[in-house]
Amino acid sequence: MGEGRIGRSFRLLGASWQILKADKELLVLPLLSFACIAVATAAILGLAWMGGLVRARESLTAADYVYLFVLYFVTYFIGIFFNAAVVGAASIRLRGGDPTLADGLRMAASKTGKIAGWAAISATVGLILRSLEERFGWLGDIVVGLIGVAWSAITFFVVPVILFEPLGVVESVKRSGSIFKQRWGETFVGQGAIGLAMFLLALPVIALAVLLGTVSPVLAGVIGGLALAGLIAVGSALAGVYNAALYRFATSGEAAGAFASSDLERAFRPKR
Repeated sequence: MGEGRIGRSFRLLGASWQILKADKELLVLPLLSFACIAVATAAILGLAWMGGLVRARESLTAADYVYLFVLYFVTYFIGIFFNAAVVGAASIRLRGGDPTLADGLRMAASKTGKIAGWAAISATVGLILRSLEERFGWLGDIVVGLIGVAWSAITFFVVPVILFEPLGVVESVKRSGSIFKQRWGETFVGQGAIGLAMFLLALPVIALAVLLGTVSPVLAGVIGGLALAGLIAVGSALAGVYNAALYRFATSGEAAGAFASSDLERAFRPKR
């Protein structure tokens, strides 16, 4: 069973890669997301520092939580927006079209209100988890980790639901959870393969950076940073493509592109 699961995982990864090869420009979207998040974070941190919020203390104040909410909301909004653009463009390819970056960005922009609502919910959940971590120490870390995994799983399909179904944000979360309950096996199989592949590719990059660090720390930092940014972009784009393909299969039963129905069907786990 393990060998079959592993083989299916990497076939799903390969299918996602085939779609990405046909639309390499999709890699630009995660890079733009990363750059925008970095700029926004630096700006918000700068304002917080000028306001005296960035200082060492044992517990967070109400003002800190307001600042954190703003930081979480802005970064979540940016990340969700560009992820929606990837999912939208990938969906066009899966339907047989030839998407452009503008197509993906246009689809995301048309759902700006819903994306903002989802970012607000995500930021609120993030603050609650942060509060649990602070209050309960190491036990809080364990609880937050478990809650975080469950939350990520049941909200896996929120972005495609927002893009393609006429539902509000709260209803989209419920709809995502419903789809996940039906297709949980496929969700973890594909995501696990993408995560494992990116981890394995990152190992030689880290080793190279360490080796270069003995000669030039600056050069090692630049090359290592660029390489890791590229891997993050590839991983994010692959995840977006897989998200779009799995949503299509979960809602219509159709496997498109290089995705095989047999792989997706064997990953199906009916609700008991």
